[in-house]
Amino acid sequence: MGLPVLETCCFVFDLKTGNIIMGGLNAALSFTLVVSLIVEAASVGAAADVVLGPEEAAALAGLYAMSVILVFMFLAKLCADVIFIYGVVAERAGIIKAYCIMWIVFFLLAMFTFFINITSYTAWTITVALFNILFNVYAILLSRSYYKQLNMREEV
Repeated sequence: MGLPVLETCCFVFDLKTGNIIMGGLNAALSFTLVVSLIVEAASVGAAADVVLGPEEAAALAGLYAMSVILVFMFLAKLCADVIFIYGVVAERAGIIKAYCIMWIVFFLLAMFTFFINITSYTAWTITVALFNILFNVYAILLSRSYYKQLNMREEV
C-alpha cells in the first residue's frame, strides 16, 4: 500500500513550487526550534545553580544534555533543509531521496528524545515541536511525491 502520492501542494501549487515553499518554511521552523531549545538549555543550566538535592541535580543534568543533543540535531536538520531546497530547484532526485531517508532517521530520534523530556519542557517548546512534527509529515509526503514524479519523468 504505502504512503499516498500527492498531485499538488495545498491544492494550489505544483509539486516543485510546493516543495520549495515547504522546504523554506521547514528551514524556518527548524531555526525556530534551534533558538527555542537553546533558550531552554540556558534556562535549565541557570536552574542548576538553584537546585538543592543530588537527585534534582541529576535530573536537570539529563534534561540539559538532552536539550543540547536536540539543538545539534535540529541544527543538522536545518542544514539538510537548505540542501533539500537546492535539490528541488536543481531537480536532483538523489538529494531528495537522501532527505527523505534522513528525515525518517531524524524523526525517530527527535520523537524519542522529545517524548522522554516532554514533562520538563515549557509550553512554548512543546507547541513549536508538535507543530514542527505535523508540518514535517506533510513535507515528507510532498518530497516523496516529487521524488516519484522525477523518477517517472526520467523513465519516459
